[in-house]
Amino acid sequence: MTVRRAPRHRLLPFLGLALLTLAACNENLSGGAACPSLCPGQQLEVHDTVLVASELFDTTALVSGMPPLGTETNLLVARWADSLGDSVVSDAVIRYDSLLRNFPQADTTKPPFTVASVSAASFVFSSNPDTSLNRDSVRFEVVDVDANVPDLDTATIHNLLVTRPPIGTLTVAKDTVGTQHTVPLDTAFIRQLVTTPGARIRLGVRMFPLHVTGHGGAQYGIIPRTTTTSSTGIQTGSTLQYMGHAAVADTIDSLNFVNYANSKSSGGPEFKYLANYQLVLRGSPPPPPGVRPVGGLPSSRVYLRFNLPSALIDSSTTIVRATLIFHQTPDPRYAGLDSLQLIPRVVIASPIVTDFSKAALLLAEPTTIPLLAQKANPNQARADTIVLVSRAASIVTLWRTEGPVLMQRAIVLQSSGEGRDPRTFLLYSNTAADSLRPRLHLTYIPRSGFGLP
Repeated sequence: MTVRRAPRHRLLPFLGLALLTLAACNENLSGGAACPSLCPGQQLEVHDTVLVASELFDTTALVSGMPPLGTETNLLVARWADSLGDSVVSDAVIRYDSLLRNFPQADTTKPPFTVASVSAASFVFSSNPDTSLNRDSVRFEVVDVDANVPDLDTATIHNLLVTRPPIGTLTVAKDTVGTQHTVPLDTAFIRQLVTTPGARIRLGVRMFPLHVTGHGGAQYGIIPRTTTTSSTGIQTGSTLQYMGHAAVADTIDSLNFVNYANSKSSGGPEFKYLANYQLVLRGSPPPPPGVRPVGGLPSSRVYLRFNLPSALIDSSTTIVRATLIFHQTPDPRYAGLDSLQLIPRVVIASPIVTDFSKAALLLAEPTTIPLLAQKANPNQARADTIVLVSRAASIVTLWRTEGPVLMQRAIVLQSSGEGRDPRTFLLYSNTAADSLRPRLHLTYIPRSGFGLP
């Protein structure tokens, strides 16, 4: 067999390529895709930088009143006096716009009887008391708050809750473990409305600690809507119950009528179907200058839109780690209580949503980008660190995938006690002293100018 050798002039291009490859291994490349492939062991160039305040965000906004009125899944009823003598007062409004008024006859081919009288009435509610906050026995009071005013005229309802006498009361001991409570109601009041066609009943629920003075109080979360537990089949929620009687004797001449609290309908314009809601009569005090509050009552969120260099976000630069750092000033009003969580959520609103209160509601599910929450006591002075990019998750990857036209580059900070806890995370803002302003610590590998395709 004859072996043919290539002419020497055909080997020259391959020799040149080999020399270039050896030269590349001796250069300190700025990193990227080429060097590890060509030269095993070559170190990548890793950069660190810190962006502060206005370099970091182009917009920061405080969004108050979270969750929006009428969308709450848990209505906080609370009276709480803090260590400085101020207090938080929150009540609930439960609405029964449709009342049961008809008796079925034994002969179902005949029209039903109407309720002619009521012999007993009660308000039954389920609650999830916070045992870490409840330091006293309490008295619940139920008040008639029906008024011929628009749903959003909460100032009128506020006044009724303060000035009207109760139509029912219930005392609950501090060590009570039950979660369902029954408040007997004024039978004459309920009878008048049940026997009046078209009448409705709207109840305000307020609560008073019986003995606590100074620092302390109590709070209960009322479950306003009726839900069924799949494992037990037991319904929980707020019901108006009364024993109704027919005017004509029949095999059925009395029934225990159970009316369920209004549920928020789906769809429709905002507040169109406002049902039960939480009413804060006295909220958390305003924060100090240069501080943004997260949580409190009414609860607030902080909306943060990033202004990161395009070379970091829209190029092939590899961001290895990104840590957002906030400095927290203590809120000593509720010292000694259990910890809360400062929760970061990714905004998925597009840039056309310019109303920050709307954008702060359009959030990705926590499983999409699992940003870790910070567990802490709001009464501490500390640094809160929120990891935006790590091996587990990268918000930058999501931003690159969606692009700036489809998604705002923003996050929201909220409290795990949103709408149900008076404590507030007090975070220094962009206007604070330099050492206390929020900052982003970035570790990244810059794009290499030489690499494999």
